[in-house]
Formats: sequence, C-alpha cells, structure tokens
Amino acid sequence: MNDIGGRTHFGAAPDPHGRKWSISVGKFEAHGGFKRDFDVRVGVSKGVWDCRQFGDRLWADVAQILETSFDGSRIESDSSGGHTYWFENDDLSVSLYVDDGEPGWPLELVPAMLNARSRSESVETWQLAEKLYDSLAAPGTYLVAVFAEDGMPIDANFDIGDDW
Repeated sequence: MNDIGGRTHFGAAPDPHGRKWSISVGKFEAHGGFKRDFDVRVGVSKGVWDCRQFGDRLWADVAQILETSFDGSRIESDSSGGHTYWFENDDLSVSLYVDDGEPGWPLELVPAMLNARSRSESVETWQLAEKLYDSLAAPGTYLVAVFAEDGMPIDANFDIGDDW
C-alpha cells in the first residue's frame, strides 16, 4: 500500500521520478503478467470524425493522463490515411495507430489502437492500461474498449455485445 497524491493505493510503488500515478488494484490486474499487452481501442463519442485531428487530440490526452511529456515522439502518416504515434523513454513506451477503422461492430466505433507498456519496476503494464481506460472513459469524450492480449474484452464504456 502506498500513499500517492494524498490517496492510498495498492500495488504501485511511488514513481522514482516523482510522478503521481493514480493507480489502484482493479479489474485489469487479472489479465496482467510478464510481457502481457492490452489493446485499448478508442473512438469519438460525439462530434465529426477527422482521423488526424482525433489522433492529435487523443495523443495529447494520453500524455497528460500518463503525466509524461511526449516531446520527441514520432508521428508518421501512411499511404492509407492512417497515422502512427510513438513515444518511449526509460519508464514506458506508448504507441497509437489511428485510421478510419475496420468494418464490424463494435470495432468500427473505436478505430484508434492504443498500447502502453511499462518499463518501470514500480508500475506494471496492466496499471497503465487501467489508468488509461479510467481516464479516457470517464469524461464521456471517448468511446473506449479494452481487450486482453488473447482478444477477450475486459471493459468498455459502451455496449460491445456479448458474442466473444
């Protein structure tokens, strides 16, 4: 148990670089483990879809949520109109791919693919995924669905059905 930012949290040691990780034990932990990734799918909940603008806004929000400056990150466009964002440092690596999506419910609603991997000994990847989900899903700005490495859904802030 650790006191981070005035709140008691379980499972996360204070970050050695002084960041205040708002992490608690939750539903993502059961899907975590050594080298286990999470597929965080994100879409716009309201407004008009513009792939690049959406990607830029989501990338900035992710940096704020993770309390990390993404200065020096790479942003590349591909011939199909998609955009890849990439950042890494000693503590984490984050990638985002945004395009116009793939047909088929529910993935067509969440075309952005976001992955964050911890490189820190004090924060696990499942904790980053849970923090991203909780923060992105809360304000109602984004539709968010998170899938475990095996493709099974963990959580979503909209109805994704139960045919998994």
